[in-house]
Amino acid sequence: MKQILCIGAHPDDCEGSVGGTALLLRALGHNVRFVSVTDGARGHFLPEYLDNPTLLIERRMAESVEAARIADVEFATLGIRDGDVYVDLESTEAMIRMIRSTGEPGHGPDLVLCNRPCDYHRDHRYTAQLVIDASYMLTVPFICPDVPALDSMPIFAYWQDRFTESGAFRPDVCVPIDSVIETKVDMMIAHESQYLEWLPFNSNPSAYSGPLTRDEVRPNIAGRSRRTAERFADHLPPNTQYAEAFQICEYGSVPSKDELAAFLGLS
Repeated sequence: MKQILCIGAHPDDCEGSVGGTALLLRALGHNVRFVSVTDGARGHFLPEYLDNPTLLIERRMAESVEAARIADVEFATLGIRDGDVYVDLESTEAMIRMIRSTGEPGHGPDLVLCNRPCDYHRDHRYTAQLVIDASYMLTVPFICPDVPALDSMPIFAYWQDRFTESGAFRPDVCVPIDSVIETKVDMMIAHESQYLEWLPFNSNPSAYSGPLTRDEVRPNIAGRSRRTAERFADHLPPNTQYAEAFQICEYGSVPSKDELAAFLGLS
């Protein structure tokens, strides 16, 4: 059984970016853990959440637990305040401990997935940088000696994006997720505060007229994976409708494209 660690800045990031792959890996018998670096305290607009952020934190954590239940994965958080992710000593050490504590002591995860450090959102960029900064330190015993250092480096890979300022995303491995797309959407919609409320408001505050229903947002949510399949159709089996894609990171244990594909159950 392999250990897969998916690290996102916010409570709903892993579901939307790697939810289908996570479901396929679970079906193969591997262990998957979703991590939210932040507590989700600022991803909303209602005054009651500004007055009492704990209400929103509790709601977002409950949504994360429900999404994890649907996917049969683990969920954990570093608990950093939403919007306040920075690359500092405390956060870097927390990331080292989180990665080391996944799987058996001293072995850690076999694969770590996160976004690239060129994302539009500062929390996303710094989350990726924390993962990168932690990577070498995972095997250094005198760093965070309270958690056993790893005896080998995990594979690190980035999930798909459309950003180009630091170079376009490279689709080293593309994963068809047609067989699990409905469950992936269920996982995402479990984050009601985001997909039904915050994201519709944030996209056009002046036109917002109230929360959307699950049926209303479902096609748009599925469309994200459809666009990935269309974009990387040359890397996928014919007639693939939904997909996720990954770029191998040059840090850690660096596999070939074929080796990563085999790890993800594609051969």
